[in-house]
Amino acid sequence: MARHAEAAGRSDDAITDYGRAGERAQARSAHEEAIGQLRKALVLLETRSEGTERGECELSLRLALGSSSIAARGYAHAETGLAYERAAALAATADDAVQLGVARTGLALCYHARGEVERGRALAAEVLAAAEARGDRGQAFLGHTNVAAPEHWQGKFASSLMHCERAIALYDPVQHHGHVRVLAGDGRVASLNFAAWNLWQLGQPDAALARAREAVALAPQLNDPFTLAYALCYETVVHSLRRDGAAQRERAAEVIALSEAQGFPLWLGVGRVWHAAARVTAGDPAALPEILDAMALAAETGNQAGAPGIFALVAEAQRAAGQLAEAQGTVATGLAVAAQTGQFVFDADLHRLDGDLVLTTGGPADEAAARYHRALAIAREQGARSFELRAATSLARLWRDQGKRGTPSEASAKAGEARDLLAPIYGWFTEGFDTQDLIDAKALLDELR
Repeated sequence: MARHAEAAGRSDDAITDYGRAGERAQARSAHEEAIGQLRKALVLLETRSEGTERGECELSLRLALGSSSIAARGYAHAETGLAYERAAALAATADDAVQLGVARTGLALCYHARGEVERGRALAAEVLAAAEARGDRGQAFLGHTNVAAPEHWQGKFASSLMHCERAIALYDPVQHHGHVRVLAGDGRVASLNFAAWNLWQLGQPDAALARAREAVALAPQLNDPFTLAYALCYETVVHSLRRDGAAQRERAAEVIALSEAQGFPLWLGVGRVWHAAARVTAGDPAALPEILDAMALAAETGNQAGAPGIFALVAEAQRAAGQLAEAQGTVATGLAVAAQTGQFVFDADLHRLDGDLVLTTGGPADEAAARYHRALAIAREQGARSFELRAATSLARLWRDQGKRGTPSEASAKAGEARDLLAPIYGWFTEGFDTQDLIDAKALLDELR
């Protein structure tokens, strides 16, 4: 209908019909088709005279274009950012506070996804403050959700979790799931996802898995494949953090299958990274090149959010494959990217892993110990109990080994020092005792008695 109207010179009808076609394609998760239809509507819209009606129409089209661009291109893609930038300018001109908040939220997503984490957090915080000032529950929901994400990357786990829980409490399934059309992905699922990651960091691995599974259970009810891929990907990472390689591989395979079918390049790349990493750590070093290929695919979207964690995963896989020098280089890159983008979420574990690699390559024990102490300091500053446990386990193991090389009295002293370090950290945990980190810590403590 739009094509016939356009051929007949009936531009207004063509714009309307191209817009409707784009909306229907988007609703079917046919995002490439939606982008094409929305672009055609925008081209025709340029032939209309300036005015309020044209501005309102363009604003709606730009927001829809931004959402489909997230799904088909990625949060950080240049086209995504341009769509939301233009939408924000139009909403500001129209003095439309609600649409301005949505557009600025889209921009905040784009900023933090491409590595401008603090810029994204600050913009989302502005959306939140403005919403609370005018009593706008829907905008406050968006604000809390999109402050939580960059704060997680910054290592502000308790604050991020607080924003997640407030967003979950504010969520209205009828009103707020409608944001999928203009922001891609359901906000409650996003808040559950980041809540899961924060809970793991804060030392609640079972609660983390429960939240991740809640998101995955909710997503199919929303009839939005992008949201489902998102939730599956985040649960995959929770399994990785819990060091459950079989579950990690299983969920990653689901992410890959769905993303291939629907054309989600970011989730496809990330899913392949975690799937190949699980295979390497399970004893298949031949899968290592697949990790690097998958990273390149994800990087094509421009996304840098979470990159330090991916570098930590790759370094672990390289170590498992015996590529120790490469693993050390990957750790250094991960720390450099973290410093550049302000994503300190994995700093503690990268320093811990660096210490492990120093020892594995025959480096000085003092040098490894310094890295473990750095990891402990960062984890304690962030309240990252799970990373604190890992670092303490590595340092306690080092002290135990040093004691074994000395006299019996020296061995006893080192064992006591190691036990005094690790026991209170292990004793803090009240759940997750079937996860590998806690199993390893318990085994070491039993040996140190």
